[in-house]
Amino acid sequence: PRRWTAILAQVWPEVNIICPSTVHPQISPAMQRNLDAEEMDFERTDAGASQTYQQQAGSIKRGSYVMLKGHPCKIVEVTTFSPGKHGHAKAHMVGQDIFTGKKYEETSQTSHNMDVPVVTKTEYPLMNLNAETFAVSLLQDNGELKIDLNLPAAAGKATEEDTKLQQDILRAFADELVVSVVVIAACGMEKIISFSATD
Repeated sequence: PRRWTAILAQVWPEVNIICPSTVHPQISPAMQRNLDAEEMDFERTDAGASQTYQQQAGSIKRGSYVMLKGHPCKIVEVTTFSPGKHGHAKAHMVGQDIFTGKKYEETSQTSHNMDVPVVTKTEYPLMNLNAETFAVSLLQDNGELKIDLNLPAAAGKATEEDTKLQQDILRAFADELVVSVVVIAACGMEKIISFSATD
């Protein structure tokens, strides 16, 4: 389909073909085993990278990300209370879960640290989708397909925004437009949050 042709024309020149690991004639088997072990250790370290970091509550502003009640949230309201005679300044934060939209609140001393989620947003070309299961296939930068996501309203308790976004993506894909989606990721979870479509 012309959708695939347009996407691959942009992506394919940047794709590197990675050949399976082989033992170089000038490298001894022992050295090769050491290299393989180092590579495995690196992959494990990368996979186990921290999903949060700490930040003082007093520096968290509206629009910031922070963990509230154990949920990755985007702050929609911050109220700061001045310290009393023997007290400490406090910040009351209201945030929305970036995946469910549910609101959470928490109060903390401004001098205390709070956990902040590592949040990333990545754009992927949409290669295919199943209109019955709402499963999607997305093209990654390395040329491989990402097939572990569904459209945002596929699960239960979808928000109105999720439902509208899903309908718009389905409509654009059915019209054979070139569709790209933006995926937000944090705390081991991912979700499609927006899309764009061109002829």
